[in-house]
Formats: sequence, C-alpha cells, structure tokens
Amino acid sequence: MPRIYLDYNATTPIDPLVLEEVTSALKNYQGNPSSVYEEGRAARILIEDSREFVRTFLDAGNSGEIIFTGSGSESVNLAIIGSVFAYMRNNKNAIPHIITSRVEHPAVLNTFKFLELHGAETSYIGVNEFGGILMDDLLAAIKESTVLISVMGANNETGTIFPLKQILEEVKKVKEDILFHSDLVQIIGKSYFSLKDIPLDLCSFSGHKFYALKGCGALYVKKGANIDPVIHGGHQERGLRAGTENIAGIVSIAKGLSIFKNNIDEELKRINTLGGAFLDKLFYGIEGIKLNGHPVNRLKNTINVSFDGVKAETLLFNLDLYGVSASAGSACNAGAVSLSHVLKAHGYDVKRIESAIRFSIGRFTTEEDIDYAVSAIKKGVLKLRANPS
Repeated sequence: MPRIYLDYNATTPIDPLVLEEVTSALKNYQGNPSSVYEEGRAARILIEDSREFVRTFLDAGNSGEIIFTGSGSESVNLAIIGSVFAYMRNNKNAIPHIITSRVEHPAVLNTFKFLELHGAETSYIGVNEFGGILMDDLLAAIKESTVLISVMGANNETGTIFPLKQILEEVKKVKEDILFHSDLVQIIGKSYFSLKDIPLDLCSFSGHKFYALKGCGALYVKKGANIDPVIHGGHQERGLRAGTENIAGIVSIAKGLSIFKNNIDEELKRINTLGGAFLDKLFYGIEGIKLNGHPVNRLKNTINVSFDGVKAETLLFNLDLYGVSASAGSACNAGAVSLSHVLKAHGYDVKRIESAIRFSIGRFTTEEDIDYAVSAIKKGVLKLRANPS
C-alpha cells in the first residue's frame, strides 16, 4: 500500500538538492563563524553569502536585514516581543498596544497572550465567513499607543490569503509609525512575494515549509524598526539573536529558496493545477462536503473541507490506515483536543468544524497521489456515514 503525504503545510520533505548542500556544509565548514581563524572565516562567509541571497530573494535591496533564527515561531517571538520590549524600554511608563487577527498561528496568538502578562494591551480582530479580515474593525482599533500590528500572509489551516499590501497601506495612513509584522511562513518559498511591492517592517518565515531543514527560520527587519533581542548572550546575528549559528540550517534556507526561485513559474502552475483538480474530484466524487475559507483568494495547494456526518479525528485515523496523511489543522495543535480557533472565527457551527480536514499538496505530490487519496477519502467517508458512532 502506498503512503500519500498530503500535509505539506505542516512540514515539507527535504529536497534532495538541499540535502546535498547541507551535507557539503557539514563536511566542509566546521569552524565557529565567530572565530577569526581560517575555518571560522570560511563559515562566516558561507553564512553571509546565504544572508545576501535571502535578502535578494525577498527583493529587499538595502531596506533591511535578515536575522537567522531557530524556527518560524522564534522569528515571530523576536519580532513581536522584541518590538514591545524595545518600546517599553524607551517609554518607561507607557502601556504598549498591539493588534492581531483571531485566525493567526498559535506562534502569534500565544506571544500576544504572553505580552498581556507583561502589561501590554491587546486587540484581536475578527474575520468574515470566508476568513477575510474585517478591515474597518482593524483600522478602528488603532490607538496612539499602538506599537505593532501582526497579520499573517496566508492562513495555515484554510489557505486564505490576506491582502497585505492594502492592509499595510491603510494602517500607515492612520498611524505611520506603527510597526507592521507578518507571519509569512505559508507564503515565502511557496508563492510570489516581494518586499519592494509590500514593504513590511518585519516578516517571519521558516525553512521546513519550503523543503529545507527543520529547526531553522529567519526574520526580516526593516531599517529603523526598533526591536530588542529575546535570546541573550553573544552578539551573533547583528546582536539580535545570541547563539552560535546553525550553518547547516542557514545553508538549507538559501538553497531551498534558490530551488524555488529557479522553478517558480513551473512549480506554481503545476501545484495550482493539481490543487484545483484535487478539489474538483473531491466535490464531484463525494456528496455533503463544504470548502472552508475563501473559495478564490487562497493558496491553491491548501484544501480545507468539512464532511457532513463525519468526525475529522475518526476519518483521519481511517485515512492513515489507507496510507493517506492529512491533518485537522495546525501541526502545532496536533496534541490538543479542541475546535479549530480559525474555523470558529469564521462563525462556522460546531459540526462543520468537527468534520474539517486540511489537505495540503506540494512539490512531490503527483496526479496519481491525488487519485488514490480521493478514492481513500471517499471510502472512509462512506464507511463512517454508514456506521456512525
């Protein structure tokens, strides 16, 4: 029986070309990048070359800096906590106000909860039934004390894309000095993006979402964005992230983005076509299903579907037996037995949320994989509907 992997939003397999690059780095660059002797200098050059490539990939020019971190979550923490702590350090008696949406990844939402414990005031903006942010509510929430707004580029559960350029422009009209951060974990290395077109102050991304290693991420920091370090120690990463750099992870980020850049048009066309075919075959072959999120403005690799009369947890178990891997939402919530906060924010009823499964495809997904998966899903759904527990 084949294994069909349909959870690319949780993590991607390592691309063989990335693995080759990482293996070479591990073999040939063993010095500490902070050391002054030859081995250290060679490692430092490799890191800086990778940093420059990432800056070029993002079309950042000389507008800001790339800070390498240990994950997308760490990048988010550095951006949000770093911004608030810098503000509090420079404004001793001021209470910082920060804004985000209700459908953000737990890395953002739980960081906001943490800052509440440290005196920050927070606002959480709702979305409509398609997952689109309520723009009027967002703009109305801005105060004189608002330090930062964090809005994701695309939702990890539904694939709904946020109009970042429009949101950024409208926010800056209201208060120009607000720092605008975006969690781009589901965008960078998976879609077209340019900081020249969308000049964010801060944005976070993660290597393992674009076929690089797990345990490596990065944060773009625009010049003039004042943030404090969250991890303290040495002066690595421009003094913003202490700790000896993960050379293999950094190299994997640059290589992963390089592969995507060299094949971007072809890869996106293939994935968009395959995602559309997957969705069509699901709706054509199975009755009583609903697409969650925006029907058009979404990542085409992400299909979040609710199956009438079926519990997602039970269907996922059956799909695993058939050899199909999918999820009920964010991998970071895999151990939690709770309704998706994302789908709850859409206003969906409990039954729809309980029956929702996210399928996400990627570089190594084939048309044969899709056909097998649709057949397995149909078998599982019909079986469970015939024998409801």
